[in-house]
Amino acid sequence: MKPKHFLYWLLAANTLCCTILQAQNEAKIDSLRKSLADVHSDSTTITILKNLSWYYATTRSKLDSATFYADSLNRFSSKINHQSGIALSHFYHGLIGRFKGDYSRGLSHLEKYLKFSKDSLNVAAGLFQIGVIQHEMGNYEECLKNYFRILKIYEENGSEKSIATTLHSIGHIQRKMDKQKEAIESYQKSINIKEKLGDNEGIVMSLTSLGNAYGEMEQYNLALIPLIKAYELAHILKVPFLSASVSDNLGSLYGKTEEHSKALKYHLEAYEIRKNLPSNKDLASSLNSIGGSYFKLKEYEKSKNYLERSLAISKNIDAKPITLRNYEVLGKLLSETRNYKGAYYFQKIHSELKDSIFNKEKNKQLVELETKYEVSQKDKDIAILTKENEVQEANAEKEATIRKALIGGLVSFAIIGLLLFYTMRQRLKNQKMIAAKNEQINKAKLAEELQTLEMKALRAQMNPHFLFNSLNSINTMILNDENENASRYLSKFAKLVRMLLENSEQPMVSLKDEMDMLETYIQLEAIRFNNKLEYQINIDTDIEQESTLLPSMVIQPFVENAIWHGLLHKDNKGLLTISITEDDHKLHCSIIDNGVGREKSVTLKQKGGLKKKSMGIKITADRLKLLTKQKIQEVIKIIDLKDENQNAVGTQVNLQIPIA
Repeated sequence: MKPKHFLYWLLAANTLCCTILQAQNEAKIDSLRKSLADVHSDSTTITILKNLSWYYATTRSKLDSATFYADSLNRFSSKINHQSGIALSHFYHGLIGRFKGDYSRGLSHLEKYLKFSKDSLNVAAGLFQIGVIQHEMGNYEECLKNYFRILKIYEENGSEKSIATTLHSIGHIQRKMDKQKEAIESYQKSINIKEKLGDNEGIVMSLTSLGNAYGEMEQYNLALIPLIKAYELAHILKVPFLSASVSDNLGSLYGKTEEHSKALKYHLEAYEIRKNLPSNKDLASSLNSIGGSYFKLKEYEKSKNYLERSLAISKNIDAKPITLRNYEVLGKLLSETRNYKGAYYFQKIHSELKDSIFNKEKNKQLVELETKYEVSQKDKDIAILTKENEVQEANAEKEATIRKALIGGLVSFAIIGLLLFYTMRQRLKNQKMIAAKNEQINKAKLAEELQTLEMKALRAQMNPHFLFNSLNSINTMILNDENENASRYLSKFAKLVRMLLENSEQPMVSLKDEMDMLETYIQLEAIRFNNKLEYQINIDTDIEQESTLLPSMVIQPFVENAIWHGLLHKDNKGLLTISITEDDHKLHCSIIDNGVGREKSVTLKQKGGLKKKSMGIKITADRLKLLTKQKIQEVIKIIDLKDENQNAVGTQVNLQIPIA
């Protein structure tokens, strides 16, 4: 087999393995979430919650779900006093903080995790995550100490995967200390272990780091080989954060070889991926790299824009290495544009920050020595003065001591008596206040929990009701033996079910997703009525549909009601119009049909027509009532439309929908 063909075969095999693992991971999550409701054992509940926290956290993209289950694990473990569960909840919160770039939060939780941990492997896991965060923050000496402690623990326990990961991290620190040859050796050892274990994602990361080490030694041809391999494998694995990382590093390599157009291309590619990922650190790094490439291409305005955006993020998350790079390039940029005052400022703060990162410990030692010297000199001066005054003060001290002792004794007795009286009185007062506060807090928590449970129950009813109605329409089509329409209907229905499943887990969805799902449903019903139904959807252009969040499936039941009870009974083609505007942090939705009207619809039903009950209207009304805490008449208004002769010409429903 030719080497090129072998490479394609290997990449295809890796892709298949990754796809299988991803599917298995999603299947595990689904299985765990389903089994959580039926568990009656405390230990099993803790196991499921910790696995869900871990699986969601390691996706690096579903960190809100990971946070939810980590919180659930902490609450449940605290309730039954399960120390191991409490410790793991802090570990997962630390991991989430690291992936989000919220380093102070991550370190706080990981330090709490270490206080709970007794087993050496658990300690190593916590130390490793702390080391990664310290590395990102530029605390290299503390980071390296942690890594060597971890490596010793893993070698004693024979944990090969953990040894590979730690060697990779040690290589990073060795590069920071300008020991690239030692770093290359560490990376190569890590790659050998990961290939043996079949860890494809780990191989990509180590290949990327190996290429970067060669690049720092200015051996660019050698650097390009592992980076290209990593780039191809990362895009086949289709893991967003890996693809972004390799693209960013390829861009950096081309920047070193003065191929700045190529560098910019790869940095922009990484940035487009990282915009949709939760890591602020990676986003800041990409913005810095793009700004640097534009600077080299002499597009100074674009360069300044990206660098300032990167600086704002890096300072906010205390990522000192990225902040350092921003200061350096901004100083050069201002110098090139003849803004020498600004250039001097950035060069000055760059130098100060660099010293604080790399010479922090040395500066601390110098300050300590200087302080000790000054204190020593002051102590000598004080000793000479003290000896001269000792004789004079000795006699006066004796007399004063006797006098003070008598007065002090009387005052002490009086003070002790007053303190005892005040303390007892204050204790009784505080106990009453605490009891009253606890009662208020318990009532508030109970009300909040009841409202949350009621909302979950209503949402749980909504989705089965919606699916039942959709399947009912398909059943009608099949019974009428309309094969061509049935095929089109099933295709639309498949799309509709996919949208429903994607939105079903989220209490809030974007307006765009909600309208896409609603339009698909209307198209289904149009097919059902042999295209006798037309519709219009008008959304105010000032509304940002992607970022406007509203409760899922609050409009569909009213649209369904308009079709089934209004437009279904028309002899000619019906028209459904949906209009949406925004005002006062609410969406105002108007649903208008030119159907037969409510009165005639009721009459037709009584004569044996359509028997369908609008359960979705009642469920949605209850949801809106809970969400807005208003009377239902204030959020849902139904208007019977009539012509000048008072004949029914349709129905209009006005909704007020809360948005986030």
